[in-house]
Amino acid sequence: MKSTPFNSSTVVSFFAINQLSYYLVVLWVLTFISCRSNSIPTFEPFNDSSVTTISEEVGTLRIWQELLEDVTLANQPRALLLDHGEESLTLRINLIRSAQKSISIQTFSWEFDEVGKLILWELIQANQKRGIQVKLLIDHMFNEHQPDVIALLSTLGPSFEIKYFNPSAKKLSPSFIEKFSDLTIDFHDHNVRLHNKLLLIDNYIALTGGRNINNHYFDQVIGMNYKDRDVLLILPSGTEITNCFYSYWNSNNSISTRELIDVKKLLVENNFSKSLQKRRFFEYDIFKQISAQASNTKYIQDHFTDLLSEVERVEWIYDQPDKVDRAPVSNSAVTKRLLALMKDAESDIVIQSPYVVLSSDIQKAFTELKQKRNDVSVVISTNSLAATDNWVTYAANYKEKRVYLEELNLEMWEFKPIPTDIANMMSYEKLLSRLPFRRELSQQGVAHFKISKSLPVIGTGTGNNQIKSRGRKNIHLNAVPYLSLHAKSLVIDEQIAFVGSYNLDPRSEIYNTELGVIIHDKNFSSKLKHSIKNDIQPQNSYLIEIKKERPLLSKINMILYRISEAFPFIDLWPIRAHSSFELKAGKEQVPAGSGDFFHNWKDVGNFPGLPFFTKKQMSARMFKATGMIFKPLL
Repeated sequence: MKSTPFNSSTVVSFFAINQLSYYLVVLWVLTFISCRSNSIPTFEPFNDSSVTTISEEVGTLRIWQELLEDVTLANQPRALLLDHGEESLTLRINLIRSAQKSISIQTFSWEFDEVGKLILWELIQANQKRGIQVKLLIDHMFNEHQPDVIALLSTLGPSFEIKYFNPSAKKLSPSFIEKFSDLTIDFHDHNVRLHNKLLLIDNYIALTGGRNINNHYFDQVIGMNYKDRDVLLILPSGTEITNCFYSYWNSNNSISTRELIDVKKLLVENNFSKSLQKRRFFEYDIFKQISAQASNTKYIQDHFTDLLSEVERVEWIYDQPDKVDRAPVSNSAVTKRLLALMKDAESDIVIQSPYVVLSSDIQKAFTELKQKRNDVSVVISTNSLAATDNWVTYAANYKEKRVYLEELNLEMWEFKPIPTDIANMMSYEKLLSRLPFRRELSQQGVAHFKISKSLPVIGTGTGNNQIKSRGRKNIHLNAVPYLSLHAKSLVIDEQIAFVGSYNLDPRSEIYNTELGVIIHDKNFSSKLKHSIKNDIQPQNSYLIEIKKERPLLSKINMILYRISEAFPFIDLWPIRAHSSFELKAGKEQVPAGSGDFFHNWKDVGNFPGLPFFTKKQMSARMFKATGMIFKPLL
């Protein structure tokens, strides 16, 4: 039989056919995915073209005026915890609509997404229709705002002002090269940020805590949402917090939008859209209910004003704006005051922080406290790796847990991404059933973690539209709404409470400016402690404890990981002495050290809910092993 010659042209043809087949397969897959995405219904685009002359929504000015009169007469401040994201958004809209003279805002992050533009729209209405003075101070680092929108806002008049704190390259929207150059030339200046969060209405109503301004903080995302906390304060005198705001507003690091190079160019050339049509600020009409509630007197009374309680004393603590010029700063104002309070604790300290990376000063304070009062308990609530939005910081926490548990004797709990009580913590059922935004289509079927099979079946809706799924996925997108802890709070001896922007990590301690309020009041402190304690119930968080002792193996492991952790910047030994524990169904919650502990609690590993080869777990392990040289920058 005569063989067919296998020449170079045959080889080329063979590879050409295979390459063509490969591209056809890829094209088919992409087409299939696109078709799947296109088949998912989404919100209809907003189509209201009304300009700012449309009738405005009204606030509830009368009840706030009456409340202020009572507070002023009694000379006693009132306070209210705000744990629920969507309710906190409703309150913000109401306060903006109810303002009489001024609205001042400081924030670290303000995305121009649905929530960000809603708040921006309400501020424009307050300013343009009622003449309310608006001042917005926004840190520049993570805010990618469109220059044409900011140019428009810069022309609304002298009573509507925006400043950016520490902008890169003196631009609103610097290029990657400009950002990189700025970082290279002056890393220190680029690394220090304004982390404060404050809404101040008429200089006597203040709202502060951990929430920035975007969808994630107000229960609006089919995906990650932040479980955060604010405190609402009605003040007999707002002089101190007003002075705090203006100290930052007048800082050399706060740059007016008119001084930013790219915005200034648009203003000079008059090259930007002047449209104030509502559709420019609303991509979807999703806030009808929130808008109605924000103007409903009974709703505001039932959810906010009637729940405010008198507190004995309010103490504002905040860093001075020049902290960013002096950083790294040891014992900054906020750190120093919180350490002093903790050192005087007599019975217990309860801390909630999304990130826990204890500096040497804080570790020393806990050590001295234990030496002085060995019976003082310190409980810390933070994120699990599955729930956190920052695996780098978690990796640093993971490396040092042995020290926290064995040497500092801390009781540590890590928040689950889908706690059993999630429906009480956020607007959960709405996220399981609502239509997705178009940009959320990329999250179709994305699995960030394994969903626990122990979660109860949840139902929402009625009739044929009822959802009854343990899978906890949005019915349209097949994606999972979940929570990541972001609240920053502290309770000491159930007498003193702190709520603010301060994280238990080196950035808050020595680099970023921070703001918060200390409330000296037993009743308020008890409410805050109860809120944190609910988050660390076994159905909502994992308990972090030392693993069960195994003869010989545990001792060998201890020697190896102690040698490994002794190196300053690397820690290569992968096996830890601690683990995450989940309470077994029907078992009593007994403490570590109890004879029944390992019988009642199940060891679920260091990273429950995350398969070994997930990006988050592998990244955290590698950073723990080799990246701790960067700990001061976390």
